[in-house]
This record gives sequence, structure tokens and C-alpha cells, in this order.
Amino acid sequence: MDSSKGAKFTNELEEREHNQLKPYALKSKERRDKVPRFREYETSTLEYRTEYQRDRDRIVWSKSFKRLQHKTQIFPYYAEDHYRRRLTHSLEVAQIATTIARALKLNEDATEAIAIGHDLGHTPFGHAGEAALNDILREKEKKESNNTAIPIFGFDHCVHGIEVVSRIEQEYKSEKSNHPGLNLTFDTRDGILKHMYSRVDPRKPFSSISEVVKFMPYKDFGNNNGSLEAQCVYFADGLAYLLSDVEDGIRCDVLRCGDLAEDDFIKDIWNRYEKETDKSQTLKLENIDEFLSFRRKAITVLILNCIDTSEKILEQKDFGSVNDVISCQERIIYVDKNVKNLWDIFYDNRIENNFFKDRRVVSCNYKAENIISDLFNAYFNKEELIPKDYREATGKAYKQYIGNDKDLLHLITVRNYIAGMTDPFAMNQHACLFTALERVQI
Repeated sequence: MDSSKGAKFTNELEEREHNQLKPYALKSKERRDKVPRFREYETSTLEYRTEYQRDRDRIVWSKSFKRLQHKTQIFPYYAEDHYRRRLTHSLEVAQIATTIARALKLNEDATEAIAIGHDLGHTPFGHAGEAALNDILREKEKKESNNTAIPIFGFDHCVHGIEVVSRIEQEYKSEKSNHPGLNLTFDTRDGILKHMYSRVDPRKPFSSISEVVKFMPYKDFGNNNGSLEAQCVYFADGLAYLLSDVEDGIRCDVLRCGDLAEDDFIKDIWNRYEKETDKSQTLKLENIDEFLSFRRKAITVLILNCIDTSEKILEQKDFGSVNDVISCQERIIYVDKNVKNLWDIFYDNRIENNFFKDRRVVSCNYKAENIISDLFNAYFNKEELIPKDYREATGKAYKQYIGNDKDLLHLITVRNYIAGMTDPFAMNQHACLFTALERVQI
């Protein structure tokens, strides 16, 4: 087999990046590797792809990515088929993010890799599972030593995404190296972490990147907004769940189309769409089909606004490299301030304080929190309930960070095992352990 063909083609791809992308875009040949990978670089006669393309491929083939198809966005897996799941959401984020990256002459492959991997750290049952696990681990901090090298006394899915791709996944161990993880580039891992939303929340120990980078394995990620490609994913994530949450709210009759049509944010989008198309049209928003038609227009308007706003900021900044972007504390990729203000008000009023307070959503979340709590207590009190090979693999992956601290290793193992579950697996495990008539799986 001619190994030179793959290498030659990869070089051509890297040269194409250098010639066609902006100076401040991520490039495979100039990737940031100040944080080394978890094992040696690999070569293959069948590459025909850049490092970022390989990152994307490894994420797609990972077990963690497959499990997203059965992880909650708002409603659990057994609800109506057209509600979002984490896998669908990740693909929607990738579609939006790569469109923006392409328009701004950024690295589409790096953007796609970050986008499809951005939610790998999510627990079962979405944010309800995340909140439950966070509360449990914060309570453990009061009883256990808090002098750890890794963030264990609390839970955030962005942080846990780094744990997944760096220490939890086991598929790429080789005969030469026994290190865990997917062996992704630093740029992709950094982007997965940097979709973390900075918000003041007394219930969460990791309310900002600055709180995370205090821990040894995270310090080199730095307290910044990440690359422009990472910022594309940050924006796309917000846009995707904004519109999907509204759609799911309409489908379950919590949000009324007639009420939405009177909202300032919806009206503003429609006015901007009329200006873009140079046509005066009447907004029709009386049922789910008309909302889906509006949604297409809203995606167009918000993506165009993001591109236009970002281009103006980039012209002012005149960045010459990725490092210039990283050094800037300002978020570059986003919509203008007027749109963002209306967006935030709309989301708080319609989603946070309406849809998420609906009895059905609260019921699903309440059940999820109890399942997570019960499972955690069971596994924490009886470590043998967790498969032996999983416990051994976790011990090897975390030994350099915790040494021989068996209690801390057990806590990490329980956290990782539960966080990796899908909705149905968690529910089945709970039934087997807590329902008298349910048979234990042999």
C-alpha cells in the first residue's frame, strides 16, 4: 500500500486551509498543541484527512455519541417521536455552526467536530439529570476532602465532556499506549469546554470557565471564549435550542402560537425578514405548521445577523492569528445587541418562566431527579453494582490525578457511570434495583 498518497492528500488539504481561510481561523498545520495529547501522534496510510476531520470522525464513531440518541433534550425518550433528543440537537448545532464558519472563512471541519461533540458530557434526562448529579456531588464536598486535582464536587456537562473525550472513552487504546480518551486535538477539546455558559448561579460550583481552569488538567485551556470556531458552536447551540424549545412547547400545547405572534422578539424577526426579502408580508402563526414555516425564516434572519455583526467586529479587531482571538475577552460571534436583548427577554418569559414551569415538564424533571438520586446512593453504597471492568478502567484513567485515593476513585466511578447512561438504561437499572416485581438482569 502506498503510504505517500494519504500523506500527500492531507498536505494538500492543509495547504488549502492555509490559502483559503482567514489568518485567525484554526488550521490543522498550525493547531495549538501546548497541551499535549494523551498519547503519541498516530500515522495512517489511509488518512486523506486533516487532524480536525479525524477528530470529527472519532466522535461520530464513539459510544458516547451513539448514546445521545436516547438522551433527553426536554422530554424523555418515551415521549412523542418528534420531540428533540440530544443527538438531533447536536446535528442541528453542527448545521448552523458550519454555515456561519463557512461564511466567515473559518475552519468548517474544526467547527463541525466541536459541534457534534459539544454535548457528549450530558447526563440522562438532560438538564434535570445534570442538576440532580450536581446537587449530589456538591453535598459530597461537605463530607469528603475538597483538595482534588480534578473537578469532582459538582457537575457541568461541558466540563464532563472533556472527561469523556480525555479519560472515559476507551475505544482508542493501542498496543503501544494504554491511555484512555479519543485522542482529540486540543482545539476540539477546547471548543467542547468553551460552549459553557457563564452565569451566576449559587447552585452550581462551575458558573464560569475561570472556576474550571483552577484544576490542574484544565489550567492550560485558559479563561477565554475560545477560538472563533468554538464561538460559532456557542452561538449555534443557543439558536438551536431556542427554536427547538419553542417547537416542543407548541407541540405539547404549553406555548400558544397566537401569543407568540404578539411577542416583540417574534415581531422583530419578521420585520427583519421583510427587509431582507424586500417584501411586505403578513405574519401567520396560528398552528405548528405555520410555526415551522416561520422557524425557517427565523434561522435565516438570525444567522445572517450573526454573520453581519461578526464581520463588523472582525474588521474592527483586525486579528492576525488565533492567539489574537484567544487574547480578546470580547465574544465575537453573536447577533447584535438589540436582537440579543429581545432574544433574552423572550427566552426568559416564554421558556424559562413558562414552558419549563409546566406541570408535565416539572413532572418529568422530578422523576428524573429521583432516579438519579436513587441510583447514585445505590452505586455509592454498593460498588459491586458497577461492572468490574468499568471500575478497573476508571482506576487506570484517573490514577495520575488521584493516586491511591480509593474513596475519591469510587466517587469518580459512580459519577462517570451514571453520567454516561441513556434515559432507558437509567430507568431499567432503577426498576431492577427498586421495583420488587422487576427481575434483576442476569
